[in-house]
Amino acid sequence: MEKEFDILVIGSGLGGLVSALVLAKEGLKVCVLEKNNQYGGNLQTFSRDKLIFDTGVHYLGGLSKGQNLHQYFSYLGIMDELQLHKMDENGYDKITFGDDETEYPHAQGYRNFVEQLSEYFPEEKDNLEDYCEEIQRVCSQFPRYNLVGKDNYNEEILHLNTKRFIESLTSNKKLQSVLLGSNFLYAGDSENVPFYVHALTVNSYIQSAYKCIKGGSQISKLLIRRLREYGAEVHKHAEVSEFIFNENNMLSGVKTTGEKEYFAKK
Repeated sequence: MEKEFDILVIGSGLGGLVSALVLAKEGLKVCVLEKNNQYGGNLQTFSRDKLIFDTGVHYLGGLSKGQNLHQYFSYLGIMDELQLHKMDENGYDKITFGDDETEYPHAQGYRNFVEQLSEYFPEEKDNLEDYCEEIQRVCSQFPRYNLVGKDNYNEEILHLNTKRFIESLTSNKKLQSVLLGSNFLYAGDSENVPFYVHALTVNSYIQSAYKCIKGGSQISKLLIRRLREYGAEVHKHAEVSEFIFNENNMLSGVKTTGEKEYFAKK
């Protein structure tokens, strides 16, 4: 059995689903093939004792009106149906250390971020303000991050190291660790991660931080609903096992482990 589409997308992670939906919105006939039982990649959830656990997307930043992820989700047609809970504005994250009972907050809003940490590091307020200003300056160098115009990167910011920059701001070892405490958000290795990766990630959460009620899988479910509304097909248990090439040795389709063949014109 074979089917022909304009576009085949292998994998139903967030990148695959968003790409497929953008193309479907533009009028292309799209098919998404997912090998697993559950769609969504790291948007998948599981439950234990009637409690829902996220596997990857535990909370999201930049979701308040006018911010970048809000604009993306609005364009994709899922923003108004997402069930969200805004996290504690005075501490969406709290950094702790084994030898210290204090919980150091990462707050929402740049002024609030500085004010909350200044309570624990009063002599570091100016340095915290410099840290926040540099994050915003670096983010402003990425127009597509802010959904305006074309990218025009300043080469200088691509080579600034996260750890070395924070060490240049303050000699306070505890504050350095607090500011680096969010590195799990981008699987960061502080010795090697450039500061722009840190800035682009942290900025979104300082702008606003939300948790998905009932888990991040609602994002993939809504994206798939929109895809089907645009006439796209989405299949699970459809592991691609073989690429198919035409007489000109051009990739033209795929075969799944279930012996189904799917072809794409593009």
